[in-house]
Amino acid sequence: MGTLIIEADFIIPIVPKYRVIKDGAIAVEDDRIVFVGKRYECRRKFKADEVISIRHSVALPGFINAHNHLFQSIIRNLGVDMVLVDWLRTTIHPLLLSFRDEDFYIAALWGIIENIKSGSTTIVDNHYGGRGYDYVAEALIKSGVRGCLARGIYELNVIEELKEDPDEALKDTERLIKKYHGANDGRLMIAVAPMHPYNCSKELLLKAKDISDKYGVPYHTHTAESKKDQELNIKLHGMTDVTLLHKLGILSSRYHAVHAVNVSHEEIKYLAVSSAHVIHNPESNMYLASGIAPIVEMMREGVNVALGTDGPGSNNNQDMIEAMRFAAMLHKVASGDPKAITAWDVLEMATVNGAKALGIDRHVGSLEPGKKADITIIRLDKPHIAPIHDPVGSIVYCANACDVDTVIVDGKVLMKNRKLLILDEEKVKETAEKVAEDILDRAKEKYCIKPPHENYLT
Repeated sequence: MGTLIIEADFIIPIVPKYRVIKDGAIAVEDDRIVFVGKRYECRRKFKADEVISIRHSVALPGFINAHNHLFQSIIRNLGVDMVLVDWLRTTIHPLLLSFRDEDFYIAALWGIIENIKSGSTTIVDNHYGGRGYDYVAEALIKSGVRGCLARGIYELNVIEELKEDPDEALKDTERLIKKYHGANDGRLMIAVAPMHPYNCSKELLLKAKDISDKYGVPYHTHTAESKKDQELNIKLHGMTDVTLLHKLGILSSRYHAVHAVNVSHEEIKYLAVSSAHVIHNPESNMYLASGIAPIVEMMREGVNVALGTDGPGSNNNQDMIEAMRFAAMLHKVASGDPKAITAWDVLEMATVNGAKALGIDRHVGSLEPGKKADITIIRLDKPHIAPIHDPVGSIVYCANACDVDTVIVDGKVLMKNRKLLILDEEKVKETAEKVAEDILDRAKEKYCIKPPHENYLT
């Protein structure tokens, strides 16, 4: 691949903390970063085979979208203004059951395109429903992104058609690990993912922990997301999610507490002591009125907090820049303290903290020599951003997905000048629109799903 030189007005390496390099450059050889520093020094040290030099731009580590449901990319805005459990049971689950296996491939591709165009280089996709895992894995491989496919499992408290035999589901998880974990030059991971503690017996939760330990893979589970699911968990298990997971010995440095909205101070201590990670999804929590996760307290206790968009069915986009802005603003207003969470804090959540949660921070999450070249370049010349007085604040508080210009994974350019170089965006879009229509037709016929617009369009 030779040497690729990236030049930008600003480089934000993330490590070391609070460092911003003006008139900077990054040198990449094959899939690795070999230099991060001043432009003049890079030009003196390296002879480039290719140069990407963008005026009025900032280069930073690619975003790590630490929780997503890619299949929802083609069913967004179906089931709006609803609480979580009702939304799942009356809309998302019936729509999911209306997918054909091959539909998951195109839905995943369309969701991946949105992620790339929003600056994400790593995607954690929590797929579920007992079908389609190989199709999602193949979409992740084809796209060139770094991905973690979390194999969701429903056992209890769910529509009958989505229930799985736990042993068979765990056997399939092991199949996926053996087939895909470490595939695509190490860019693909597999995680075990019982969907919610209230959807699982204690036996399933413990057996999932055994698989996580045996193969060293993440344990990715919706945890304490809403008050309703906590009520269901108390009814099933006699206690709330985090307390249950603590008593069962499941919390660990591989555990992802996705959401962690409704947790007590004592439960935050459990998360901290076990080195478990919290995946914060502020837009989804707001959209579904699940509540405000006590992120400020978690950070104070030393919990690693990563950031996700959640599925586009529950917030309608997969824009990590927007997720950063919402995370920062939500906790400022919730705490009454504008300094409670800073722009730098959420930038870490979207990059290095996500890498820590996946156990890959030795390789990605920051721009350092020796690390993988996962890089996002954002333009800073639009009226809603310029002039630039603070590049960190400009990204978090001013930019949006449309400002992402170039995305690089493993040293390979996936998007340049906002044009995808690996996937055919127009072709995927046309197919995705047709597949979405077919899914909705089937859902209307079998489950009487009614699109919201039919209530008011004439």
